[in-house]
Amino acid sequence: MTIYIVLLIAIFLYGLILRTNLNKKYIEIIFLFLSFLSFTLVLGLRGNSVGEDTPTYINIFYYCQNIPLSRIFTLHSLEIPYFTQSGYSNTIEIGFFAWCKLIGLFTNNAQVFLFCTAGITCFLFAKFIYDNCSEDVFFPTIIFLCGSPFMNSFNLAREMMACAVTLQAFKLIRESKFFKALVVLIVAFLMHNTAIITLVILIVVVLFKRENKRSLFNVAAIVALLLPIVTIRAQTSVTKFFPEYSNYYIHNYYQNSFGIGSIILISIEVIGIIYMYMKSFRISGSAEVSVLTLISIAFQIFGTKIVMFFRLAIYFQAYLLIFFNKLFEYLPINYRKWIKSVLIVLLILFYLSFATSSSRTYNFFWN
Repeated sequence: MTIYIVLLIAIFLYGLILRTNLNKKYIEIIFLFLSFLSFTLVLGLRGNSVGEDTPTYINIFYYCQNIPLSRIFTLHSLEIPYFTQSGYSNTIEIGFFAWCKLIGLFTNNAQVFLFCTAGITCFLFAKFIYDNCSEDVFFPTIIFLCGSPFMNSFNLAREMMACAVTLQAFKLIRESKFFKALVVLIVAFLMHNTAIITLVILIVVVLFKRENKRSLFNVAAIVALLLPIVTIRAQTSVTKFFPEYSNYYIHNYYQNSFGIGSIILISIEVIGIIYMYMKSFRISGSAEVSVLTLISIAFQIFGTKIVMFFRLAIYFQAYLLIFFNKLFEYLPINYRKWIKSVLIVLLILFYLSFATSSSRTYNFFWN
């Protein structure tokens, strides 16, 4: 657990840079570089016992090196013999296969593969924060570390990489660069097919180009709350086209449940959404991230019973990096500082509870 505490302290020390009088743009880049480089080092230098699926990713990397590159023209997935004993999928998406082959062109060292995977994921999350959180990059970084993204990257490396890619579409969509956004989402889909759910972002963000945001939020909120039900109803179609995910509908491998910290955090999110709604979403972007956060909450709740929803929630939980910054803009400065402090304490406790998990017991790969 020592490495996690050192990492947390390091982020707060890096945060002191943001208090200097240097050019704001440059100090934010320096802060993000130092923070996400530290995250990459911890993720990339881990031993294969850290994280439930780390040995699996190492095996996938080695196995892919023995498969001819021509197999990349397979429709959307490639058979890989892993997790067959547990009933999990035994396929990987062609995009991730291509990523394994790309790293394999330079090295046959699986540790380099883990490091590069962590590096690209962290870089894309850092870019997302820099592109969308100009008012404050520190708090979103704390959310990345102490919320779920960082800890999920130990286990769900493939999906977190796809999630990081999908986030790049958000700014493109808001700038009406729809073709580029679609290309980004296709790349994410090829990394992990569950990323197809992020096409909802296209609908949501385009929808809020209009003026009456409260009325549109009402419609979008209903859609958000119905999404899990629609996903259940679409089980037959999903399993037909993506049979590798059929077990995610049937079994709850992770036994997901809400602890007291999760309940408090979700309650704060709901209160924040209601508060911004009462303020007519007057701050740009707040309506969009409120709907995306609502989708995340809906999927998390359903995810306690069906693991598929937990996997889908990941793509929308990432928007908490923006959500709280938008919420803070509505609050008076005096209240803002107090609420930020309370949230940071809550997030740290959340982080430490993750860090004490037996699957997160840390050791470096050379030990």
